Amino acid sequence: MSTDGEGRIVEFNPAAEAMFGRHRADVMGRAVSEVIMPERYREAHEAGIRRMESGGAPRVLGKRMEMHALRADGSEFPIEMVLWRTNVDGTGYYTASLVDVTERHSAAQQIERQRDALRQSEKLSAMGSLLAGVAHELNNPLAIVMGRASLLEEKCDDPALLADVQRIREAAERCGRIVRTFLNMARSKPATRENVSLNDLTRAAAEMLNYSYRSHGVEMRLQLADELPSVKADGDQVGQIVLNLLVNAQQALSACDGERRVFIETGVEARRENREPRVWLRVSDNGPGVPAELRGKLFEPFFTTKPEGIGTGLGLAMSRSLARDHGGDLTLEPTSHQGGASFRLNLPISGEPVHESVPVPLQGMDAALQTRVLVVDDESEITELMRDILEAAGYEVATAESGAVALALLDTARFDAIVSDLRMPDMDGATLWREVDQHHPRLSRRMLFVTGDTLSPGAREFLRKARCAGLDKPFSKADLLAAVATLVE
Repeated sequence: MSTDGEGRIVEFNPAAEAMFGRHRADVMGRAVSEVIMPERYREAHEAGIRRMESGGAPRVLGKRMEMHALRADGSEFPIEMVLWRTNVDGTGYYTASLVDVTERHSAAQQIERQRDALRQSEKLSAMGSLLAGVAHELNNPLAIVMGRASLLEEKCDDPALLADVQRIREAAERCGRIVRTFLNMARSKPATRENVSLNDLTRAAAEMLNYSYRSHGVEMRLQLADELPSVKADGDQVGQIVLNLLVNAQQALSACDGERRVFIETGVEARRENREPRVWLRVSDNGPGVPAELRGKLFEPFFTTKPEGIGTGLGLAMSRSLARDHGGDLTLEPTSHQGGASFRLNLPISGEPVHESVPVPLQGMDAALQTRVLVVDDESEITELMRDILEAAGYEVATAESGAVALALLDTARFDAIVSDLRMPDMDGATLWREVDQHHPRLSRRMLFVTGDTLSPGAREFLRKARCAGLDKPFSKADLLAAVATLVE
């Protein structure tokens, strides 16, 4: 593109026509500043032209510069420009070679977003390791509170006192579920498919975000279908989808005035030809919704409508990928008359029931009286709690505060099962199991490991190789009795 000494366009080639969306005939003779320059550049451009025409020293000639230009539709885009001056018959002309660098800028921005996402991933990995230790320390006292509250319930005759004890137990169980949900989010492990309840996963995610919703003035309404069929899925991954949707809904409402609501519903999709019935989850809000021009990009990686510093643009893309890996899908539904955004997750039904933890009844009190259990834990409060629970169920119980003491007891007395903590000083649970497997091989298949460190890859790998049962802290009385009954049956 060329101009005369006063900045009027005298040449506008076909490439310039395509770049700016203007016809050559329409721009010839017009000031270049009003045709392609954003208003903020015009005053400096015209001052530079006047300076050079009056004999002043050039400042930008021959230099490669990046700036923004203006298309015919008013949109701005980045360009790279080299400008030079020529004299023809004593008249000065300016010619600019321009390159549209939109793709280069977009690629650079995407690389930077990927770097940010990588840094965020590294931070989450470090936080996950820290979380494992914190959870282990937190799960021990939670297990004590839950277990003691359960035992106290059985001793209470006063209805008012019983109600208070139940509230304590329920609050401790809620804390345990929140910690477990955090661990599941941070856990890095191969996907496993088992029968899970979408309602349970939804309640867990809603419970974890309940405080955040209340503190931001957002009302959460749950309408979960009764007796929703189970799905064959990885519970951690589906739980992550639900959590992403709830977090997105809250963030979408953050800048809204007035009443702010999020609706969470589940149901069963009617059977279609050649496709089994499905369960579905809908998360909808009464926020600003998604503009029509952005709806098609919403599930693209690194695309986000959130302000800088909030989110990476990966949540919805990852969630849809996980849903499709399960044979389902995640979609943005058409905008309703109430406005806002509505996301719908659907998953195929497994057709199998959800396996819930229930106490396994003992085969009569006489059998329980003959069953001897060794409880091993370095925390005396935990060993006393498990002893009290097991003795109340009719077991004969001995306790050991370390692996070395447990081995000494095994050499002097008969036991039918061992319940041991996995993380202990001096001799951990894995070392204890190897010693038992070598000297008391019958018992090595009757060991239950109780741990609050389920995040550790080493712990999971050990339990898999040893083929031993595991019980996560905090555990309920019913969980412990069911696990021990399975060992000795």
